Amino acid sequence: MSQSRFQNRQKLLIIPIFVPHAGCPHDCCFCNQKLISGSIREPGAAEIEKTIGSFAEAAKRYDRVEIAFYGGSFTAIEGGRQDFYLEAASKYLKRNGGFADSLRASTRPDRIDGEVIRRLKKYGLDVVELGAQSMDDNVLRLSGRGHRASDTERAAAMLKENGFVLGLQTMQGLPGADRESDVETAVRIAGLRPDFVRIYPTVVVKQTKLYEDYIRGDYTPLSVEDAVALVSRLCGIYRSSGIPVARIGLQSTDTISREGAGTEIAAGPYHEAFGQLVTSYDVRRAVKSAVDHIREDYINMNERRKLCVKRLYVVVPPERVSDATGQRRSNAETMARECGAERVTVLSKDSFDADFRRLPGQATEASAYAEAAAVKVLRCGRGAPAENKPEAPEKFGALEALEPFEAPEKSGALEAPKPFEAHKTRETPETPGEMLPVAVSVRMRFN
Repeated sequence: MSQSRFQNRQKLLIIPIFVPHAGCPHDCCFCNQKLISGSIREPGAAEIEKTIGSFAEAAKRYDRVEIAFYGGSFTAIEGGRQDFYLEAASKYLKRNGGFADSLRASTRPDRIDGEVIRRLKKYGLDVVELGAQSMDDNVLRLSGRGHRASDTERAAAMLKENGFVLGLQTMQGLPGADRESDVETAVRIAGLRPDFVRIYPTVVVKQTKLYEDYIRGDYTPLSVEDAVALVSRLCGIYRSSGIPVARIGLQSTDTISREGAGTEIAAGPYHEAFGQLVTSYDVRRAVKSAVDHIREDYINMNERRKLCVKRLYVVVPPERVSDATGQRRSNAETMARECGAERVTVLSKDSFDADFRRLPGQATEASAYAEAAAVKVLRCGRGAPAENKPEAPEKFGALEALEPFEAPEKSGALEAPKPFEAHKTRETPETPGEMLPVAVSVRMRFN
């Protein structure tokens, strides 16, 4: 199982069982599970069975079904109570004649030991998520976590050695944290080789100690913009290590929302589609980097004549058109401003391949690297029949095609793309500063 459910895009159904605050020995400064989970009491056996049973028909439409205990520190619950929950849920596993493939629980790093391992295996629970939150001991202390980074390292190693699927959760912008410590946390988390991670930028929830600190002016949360840029960096670190990011940002509930009288979010980088914001940001940076380099090469190749971008065509996989465009075309308009284009049009790759002949003039190709993305730049100018897609760049002049180069192994930062080698085969007819359309195909490794 492990990473396959993410990497193979399996359709996964998660059946949630909420046990708010159950087993938690500490009140972390940021946490109010009763509000975050939308639940205020622990469920009984009958309620658990009713909840799971209600998904029986829907489960037939999914590749995998997972029953997940959310909300508390599951393995810190009293042993008999753990048995009670696990027995109620395990009867729905396929190995026991049910329809679920696996059981999952979230817990604290300092609540994993040999006895816990034996109990979880007995009932078939095989996916464990640890709330690491940070690998900076000072940040953990200021957040009231009650454990150290070494506890996460020990627990992760024990779970991996015993064949569990390991998930690690982190939070960004906690008290005492800065960009450097959050990036270092991601590097150390990646080094533990989890099967997946979840990323939760810290938001200020009412009725928490963090909320009191915020009201007093003792805590300043990340802005949405800063959080998006930071999380993009972290995702790059995990991608380069082959670790799927299962979720970014809190899931919206009746009480966790950006607006409305019932919201319990007081401040911080909350957005219902935070993951989409990060993907949009990644596309935007990749495109900007590619356009900058094609401009530079055009200038070098054409005796310092300037390339002005009239229409910028951004080509992405079909399922990423919405991410690249952004809500109300916000990302497309930002790309236009950043790239100095009159207008940005986002196309699916399938549509672009079919409509290539509609783009005016010739096309030349080059490759660049930006933020774990392979970027193909197609500069469309005048001088070739529109109905003929060029077979080789030297036939038309301008840039010679280059192979994409490898991403750095451990850095998720935006790396400077490899300089293109200008290859001029004949004089081009464009005049200085002429407006030309430019197409950029972004082939990114999305989570």
